[in-house]
Amino acid sequence: MENPTAMNKVWHKGLPFSPEVAPYLRRMALVDEHREALLRLQGVWDSLALLGQMSGTATDIAQTRSAFQDLTTTLLDSLARRLRKHALQRMEGRARVAIDILVRNLFERTADVGFLACDGPLCAHAALDPSDPAHADSRAALQARFRAYTAKYSVYDDIVVLSPRGEVLARQDDSIGLARCDEAWVAEALASDAPYVERYGNTALLGGRPGLIYARALKAPAGVNEVIGLLCLSFRLEDEMSAVFRQLLAGQDEHAVICLLDPQRRVLQSSDAWQIPPGARLRLDGERVLFAGRDYLCAAASASGYEGYMGPPGWTACVLTPLEWAFEADDEQGLGDELVRLAEAVDTSRLFDAELQSIPLEARRIQRNLSRTLWNGKLRSHAQADANPGGSGFATTLLNEVQRTGAQLRQVFEQAITKLQHSALSAVFDGALFQARLAIDIMDRNLYERANDCRWWALDVRLQRALAAQLGGPGTPQAAAAAAEASQVLQHINGLYTVYSLLLVFDLQGRVVAVSDPAQAHHVGQHISAPWVASSLNLRDPERHVVSRHEASPLYDTPGAVGGHADRPTYVYATSLQHAGQAVGGIAIVFDGEPQFAAMLRDSLPPASGDAAMQPAGLFVTRDGRVVASSDARWPAGSTAPLPAGIAASLAAGDTLRTELDIDGRVYAAGIAMSQGYREYRQGQAASGEDVAAVLLQPLGPRMPTQAGSADTGFAPPPAQAHDERLDIAAFSVAGEWLGLPAALLVEALEQPRLTALPNAPRALVGMLQHEGRMLPVLDLSLALYGHAGDTQEAPIVICRNERGQGLALRVQELGPVFSIAASQALPSPGGRVRLVRGAPAASHRMLTLLAADDLWAHIGGGESLRDPAVALPAP
Repeated sequence: MENPTAMNKVWHKGLPFSPEVAPYLRRMALVDEHREALLRLQGVWDSLALLGQMSGTATDIAQTRSAFQDLTTTLLDSLARRLRKHALQRMEGRARVAIDILVRNLFERTADVGFLACDGPLCAHAALDPSDPAHADSRAALQARFRAYTAKYSVYDDIVVLSPRGEVLARQDDSIGLARCDEAWVAEALASDAPYVERYGNTALLGGRPGLIYARALKAPAGVNEVIGLLCLSFRLEDEMSAVFRQLLAGQDEHAVICLLDPQRRVLQSSDAWQIPPGARLRLDGERVLFAGRDYLCAAASASGYEGYMGPPGWTACVLTPLEWAFEADDEQGLGDELVRLAEAVDTSRLFDAELQSIPLEARRIQRNLSRTLWNGKLRSHAQADANPGGSGFATTLLNEVQRTGAQLRQVFEQAITKLQHSALSAVFDGALFQARLAIDIMDRNLYERANDCRWWALDVRLQRALAAQLGGPGTPQAAAAAAEASQVLQHINGLYTVYSLLLVFDLQGRVVAVSDPAQAHHVGQHISAPWVASSLNLRDPERHVVSRHEASPLYDTPGAVGGHADRPTYVYATSLQHAGQAVGGIAIVFDGEPQFAAMLRDSLPPASGDAAMQPAGLFVTRDGRVVASSDARWPAGSTAPLPAGIAASLAAGDTLRTELDIDGRVYAAGIAMSQGYREYRQGQAASGEDVAAVLLQPLGPRMPTQAGSADTGFAPPPAQAHDERLDIAAFSVAGEWLGLPAALLVEALEQPRLTALPNAPRALVGMLQHEGRMLPVLDLSLALYGHAGDTQEAPIVICRNERGQGLALRVQELGPVFSIAASQALPSPGGRVRLVRGAPAASHRMLTLLAADDLWAHIGGGESLRDPAVALPAP
């Protein structure tokens, strides 16, 4: 791994860090925790290295110490950058959701003002002269009509009609005693031909308070291009944003503040007015913001847009978290036992970037080098003990201490890496749940509008008259003219509200009288037999509506399909139309579900990564397991959801669940959120199979093969017995079995030396290497013993030399302990060619096979096999 240099780095407490994390390091307790542990151990390491140099023992551990130092720098910098990245991603996600939910809501308001500006009674009142005796009664009737509209749409706190001179002709809220509004924006709105005028700010029209108003000029009856007034709808912005803020901050990020900003970065709405009050101006020059003497981490987002509408110009949302709390969520993020188990059972490597994946690989490489260094040092120590029996004690103690310190360093690295990986895994589950909650909230808010639209449009007197005219018979000229007018009204409405594929009105027999789309005029005259038709015609309460099951409907055709149409699944909302106190028919609105649900899911999915196999999937699923919509082609609408039976049915309204799912050989993090409605929509309803949940599926990776047994596979030497003759053994493993040779025959271990191939050599003789000026044959013990090649990528090679001075290199799998026992503890095998050493109880008495050195050289010379047929050496 490349050693990070001081160039472009910022030093903090003796270590270099990337500049982008430097301002936050003193707030990152997790970084300090690991830094202190690693530096403490490296201090011990420095002392051991000095003792090794003074004594001539383990003089080459300085390189390992340097490698650990480099890895420490990489690990801590990676940890700091990941904490910063996670915090900013989490905050930016919430800022984006805040502004996008608002924009989706306001898009509906731009349509509402266009519809209501064509309302017959409203325009008739605006056309009346205020001195007309009928004006007072008309005003009272219009106020009642306003109340009927806002009873269905609680997003408005006032509806006002002004004259061309700014006089207040009628309003819902009579508590504001304003007679006339002369503000400049009123004149501009009266002169505008735009579909709507959007205006935010303090205004006398609302008693001097700030408000978001949607206005449209009222025109005289068709054929007369005369402005007769101005319609103003006052949106409950503070109420709406309070609900959005509560949802986004519920149960998490309790110290964060979400703000809605205007183009000048002035705060319009704030989730915490004590920290950042409305009216304050923020300087957003970067991700770090200073406000009122307090440092914040900040992430901002602009609107993504909806149906081409981008919201009020320049409006953005931002999330600010005090620096002292910005990194606490990652620091304190706990993992349940199930997630810990999952982290050990699933290959989640593709969740992490290349640097994070490289850290454990580098730690293992350093550990292999350390193990080789210690192995070589112990070989030298045992050789010195033969020459000077009293002088090896210090060297052995020092090497053991180096080994213990190295193990502690490795453990700290492993814990830090594991914590990083577990934190990332937990963040994936939390993200899946957050996105599922976002998806179901978007759906609830959208369908709230649909339920209100059909009831609102049922108040249109032109549609009421058109259906009343059908009572005298559909074939009369009066009925035909009324039906034509109704078609024009529906077409105008559908042009404003583009989320519908079709609007229609039908008579008391369920016969379609008029439709909004001339291309679908073939429906006119048809009788609809769906259950929702009769249910809607039975309604008498103007506040009620019915909705179909999510199912294929002949009213929702696939354009250009063979045979004229192919029914697609969607929702149809309907209610009755009443005229002169009696029901005269109904209105139905066909939701354009396919693209609209797709857009909802698209807006709620996290940003796509470059890895196609790791792309998340979003679904809307009914309580009984049917797919309403899906972003993944594997689960089309109407199919069965990839969920365990009953998992959605077990959730109450508003409940959420995070779990793991096995789908098509991969494990997914799943977030599931059940609909809870929005405002008055679906509040208090009993659970049914048609309730919808949002499901977010984030791929984690395949399950790893189950390991057979989790016991330690190392070899623990037996306690040395009192003896007259000592036997020094150097252990190593091959194909999972522990082997050994007398330590006196081993010179040193090398890591991945360069090999020269030998043409026409036996398969086990894998090449030659140069050592101390001599070319030595290299024997792969896995091939020689079992006939199967092991993993050679990390396999060390040990150099042997016999009493005759002949050299030989052995490729092994892993280096083991170098230890001493009584010669009598090495038991002869039944065949007599090798000896066996029984390990300590700590290793479950695992056996080590002590190879006969002469057999190794005999094998190189074409002699007998190394395998002793009397000794069980199982195939790998």
